[in-house]
Amino acid sequence: MKLNRMMVAVCVGLLQSVLFPAAHAAPGYFPGSYYAAHVIRDGGKLVATDRTESGYHWEDYKVLRVEGNRVPARRGHGLEVYADIYGMPVGEQVGLRVVRPVLDANGEKSAHVMRRSQPLQETDSNEVQVFNYIYFLDYPQEMVPGKWIIELTHRDTLILRQTFDVVPDPASPEQVKEDTP
Repeated sequence: MKLNRMMVAVCVGLLQSVLFPAAHAAPGYFPGSYYAAHVIRDGGKLVATDRTESGYHWEDYKVLRVEGNRVPARRGHGLEVYADIYGMPVGEQVGLRVVRPVLDANGEKSAHVMRRSQPLQETDSNEVQVFNYIYFLDYPQEMVPGKWIIELTHRDTLILRQTFDVVPDPASPEQVKEDTP
């Protein structure tokens, strides 16, 4: 019976590694439960804050999750990365790096890089902490088609990396068109 359970666990692990893109992990710290999703904000209200680049954040909204990492460049749509991180000391600061495409004053595509330090969210277990990052597209400068990169680091060591493709919104004829080779 133990052999059958072990075989099932090995088969499930192999199947997960084939079906789901792996998060890059640092030695000693590794993601457990992990997902990335296209998300849609449902309802809510915009509130002033000093914790964001824009000076505002959304409160009292629901998050609808759509499978996949392709996000239409549409207001209220966005991206989410969630991971249980094992082996990280409670309260330890991690680095978050977000790279996204932007258009400069001449209309040329370049990259905007946002960096910040933050602790992981604590759980009732000292063995696991939670990383959860949600970003909604709300402003025209965020709706530039291209690749978004979300990285989580600890002391310059990569814990996880996830990419998303923001694609032109098919419902918007005025949308900035993605470069095509």
